[in-house]
Amino acid sequence: MSDLPDLRFLLSINSENAWSDLLATLMDADQATTRRCLGIVSEAPLSIRREVAKSRARKLSDRPDLVIEAAGRTVAIVEVKLLAGLGDEQLERYYDYVAEPQRDACRFIAVSLQRIRLNTEHAAEWDNRTWEDLLEAFVASPVSWVATTAAAWLRHITTQVPTVDGSTAWNDIDGTDLYLALRLRSAYVYDNVLVPAGSSKSIQEIGSGGLFVAIVDAPILGSSYTVRWEATESLPTQDVGKLVDGSGLRGVDFRFFLVQQRVTSSKEYDWDHLARLWHDYLAAEDWIPWRPHPPRKTLQWEKGGVARLKELDAPAFLGNGYGEGQAKLSGEVEFGARFVLPPTTTLAEATEVLSRVAVIGSCMARHPISPRPSLSG
Repeated sequence: MSDLPDLRFLLSINSENAWSDLLATLMDADQATTRRCLGIVSEAPLSIRREVAKSRARKLSDRPDLVIEAAGRTVAIVEVKLLAGLGDEQLERYYDYVAEPQRDACRFIAVSLQRIRLNTEHAAEWDNRTWEDLLEAFVASPVSWVATTAAAWLRHITTQVPTVDGSTAWNDIDGTDLYLALRLRSAYVYDNVLVPAGSSKSIQEIGSGGLFVAIVDAPILGSSYTVRWEATESLPTQDVGKLVDGSGLRGVDFRFFLVQQRVTSSKEYDWDHLARLWHDYLAAEDWIPWRPHPPRKTLQWEKGGVARLKELDAPAFLGNGYGEGQAKLSGEVEFGARFVLPPTTTLAEATEVLSRVAVIGSCMARHPISPRPSLSG
């Protein structure tokens, strides 16, 4: 359809509210298609509501993007995403939003773009759908303006979310929102990295928001530690926002961490095991261009940890990472080292490197000596 309306002024890729509002409008106008594509059983008239707040503890509230009701019961919760990731336990909280007696008959739908899919494996109750999938259903709507809008919307997505592949260079970005372009690059690496048996992969938004990181974790069985490798843009999030194109990007930042999990402090971190893993698995990997910058610590026990690494003949740059502050935020302490590949690196090359170091991480996790147990647990 060459006469489809241009939705670029109506649907900014940065506005989840605008996309949610229009989706709610289509759902309300063609309720039969809404029932069919969401799997709603009730034949009662649907009430489509936007961001209905429900209070919880500490004066906080939960506001799912779309709440769909029928005959006074909640029959669907739809949470939509564009560039942002999921908040802390967001899907779990929105599941609890629905009264327990109504949950079995309620559909829980998480919606994201096909090229930057959400990871909802941690929330089994949620159906992971794409914008493209939902809109395809409305293209066949008997309501003519709904069908036209859905078709125009699908075309709009193809213009707003560019295709990337293995030949795409990390910094080859022109005319596309930088955060979106880098999100697509991290998503490609996440989708294509080869994960060894016993390891797992994830893609997460970096704490300050905007950038995403592809992660491969190799848990150390019988301990509270995991060996983690990450790949993301090297430039800090706030500095990316100052750029106008990809020419100022630093490159692909690969980070190795020995991560202590489920802690509230870095005081009991096993620096000896970090040095052990370095000597046994990484010291001989002379193809890795490690960044030489030594860690800078302010807390006495973290300074002591870095000194211990030096006593164990570890390189001066080992021990970079996130300690006490990160433990308070996420319950994790992660120290290790990093290296950066040039910004002209292709996505296939970046993915191959992450796959290669993931194999090393898997071997590290099976070291015959385990990390020292925490005295507090």
